Amino acid sequence: MKNIVLIGSGNLATQLSLSLLYNGYNIIQVWSQQIKNANKLAEKIHCNATDSLKNLAKADLYIIAVKDDKIESIVKTITVDNIIHTSGGSDIDIFDNRFNNFGVFYPLQTFNKEINIDFENIPICIEANNKEFGLKLNNLAKSLSKSITFLNSKQRKKLHVAAVFACNFSNHMYTNAYNLLKEDNLDFKLLIPLINQTILKLNDNKPGDVQTGPAKRKDVKLIKHQLEMISNKKTKDLYQFITNSIIELNE
Repeated sequence: MKNIVLIGSGNLATQLSLSLLYNGYNIIQVWSQQIKNANKLAEKIHCNATDSLKNLAKADLYIIAVKDDKIESIVKTITVDNIIHTSGGSDIDIFDNRFNNFGVFYPLQTFNKEINIDFENIPICIEANNKEFGLKLNNLAKSLSKSITFLNSKQRKKLHVAAVFACNFSNHMYTNAYNLLKEDNLDFKLLIPLINQTILKLNDNKPGDVQTGPAKRKDVKLIKHQLEMISNKKTKDLYQFITNSIIELNE
């Protein structure tokens, strides 16, 4: 499966295409609903661009890397073979058995168009509608990463929910911390060593076993004082909700 058509031009599509190129695959065409977006990525990886699903090039593999709510409409529009999507949250059944070979190729990572990333240590989760195609996807994944896992749709979707907690929600907490510090002209970078140490401890421990802070200690006086220091009501409510959750989990 050397010749690939990439359906999508966003963060994941960009970084996946660069990794595929680096590992000897040919991206022969990029599709995007907006031709300017297709052109931008196509110029970067030196291939053709299109905004027409009816004008897709002939390829060995078609990779759908778009928002979840766009996958179904794309699947219903095209007639190809050897097709996969890259979503953690969409079932393999979205292909509705319309293709001979179909599956899922989900890299578990957060992506940005402008920040290049090494796929070598990114877990890639695979699912296929038949064993032979699964082996082909496994070979593809092995050429990019050292961490390959076969998961069914239920397992993968549960993993994706966990990833939202671990990554998206955590980053939202960092945003709240940033905004609190900004109110008093404090640098968010002061927190980076603390954040790094928190992550480092998770390599050898369960998250619950290394929980610290006033909620873990049930330090009611300090919790009350910190709530008084937060002026934004939504931030105050968030602090109280998370504090209650930590206390309940540790009772």
